[in-house]
Amino acid sequence: MEKVRWGILGGAAIAETTFIPAIKKSRKAELVAIASRDISKARAWAEKFKLRRAYGSYEDLLADPEIEAVYNPLPNHLHHPLTIAALRAGKHVLCEKPLALTSAQVEEMFAEAKKNNRLLMEGFMYRFHPRLGKALELIRSGAIGQPRLVRAVFAFVFDRDRSNYRWSPEMGGGALYDVGCYTINAARLVFQAEPEKIQAAAHLDDQTGIDLTTSLLCPFPRNRQALLSCSFELDFQSTLEISGSEGRIFLDRAFSAKHFETEILLNAKDKTERLRFQPVDQFQLMIEHFGEAIGGRTEPLLDFKDSYGNALVIDRTLKSIHQ
Repeated sequence: MEKVRWGILGGAAIAETTFIPAIKKSRKAELVAIASRDISKARAWAEKFKLRRAYGSYEDLLADPEIEAVYNPLPNHLHHPLTIAALRAGKHVLCEKPLALTSAQVEEMFAEAKKNNRLLMEGFMYRFHPRLGKALELIRSGAIGQPRLVRAVFAFVFDRDRSNYRWSPEMGGGALYDVGCYTINAARLVFQAEPEKIQAAAHLDDQTGIDLTTSLLCPFPRNRQALLSCSFELDFQSTLEISGSEGRIFLDRAFSAKHFETEILLNAKDKTERLRFQPVDQFQLMIEHFGEAIGGRTEPLLDFKDSYGNALVIDRTLKSIHQ
């Protein structure tokens, strides 16, 4: 099978530490070029990672006819305009989460993808870990009875310099956009539904107004509930717990498995079972899935409904905490 030829927009840390190592391991993808507004940085990366081309502007990379797919890990406020530009240039786009700052922007992005007959997918890498697939399989098989409550937390102490975009509300900063989006996605995935209501509470930064800690209580149809928290000021947590009428499933490092050994803790029928999983590269699995979807050999794991629903919950949460 011919490899999908990729380009990267920007020099984000996640591209350097995670995406590039993953794509280099893939036999189904080739990283051709990188673009940065700092041409010296782009050239340094191209040399370091043995890429054929380096560009000093995003527009130049998008004009490269050899590049078929683009990875967009730029700051959150640039997801919408640069993804639109890439789609108009005829590129398929894998865009980091959150896909956009509003649900209206998500609609525009997917409309552009449809108009140009190109694939657009939000980069929730945790969705590609085999452990999550097994957990969903257990839930669907009735291993914990009827799932009634999802509790999810994604938190860490964010101590980067105040110049980082995560401190800027205009650039899509804050814990909700950065890590809360995972917990929302997980609850919607487990329940296969949208929340009926959102009750939110947040601690906002005195200087910038971004949310440092946000918690949501979300009732779902059929008397189900989700309790979701995200934070830039709490000790590291990355957990997902699904409680049902006959048992409970717990995942540690649910959204940040990286290259760790992981497990599913299944409590059911007065017994505790641990299902263990070897380390996998979630990014490599996501890149290869995206290539398969480009070729029409599978449906994209995350689609418009996934991304629009998530963005809508974030819209409603931000309105609630800032009113």
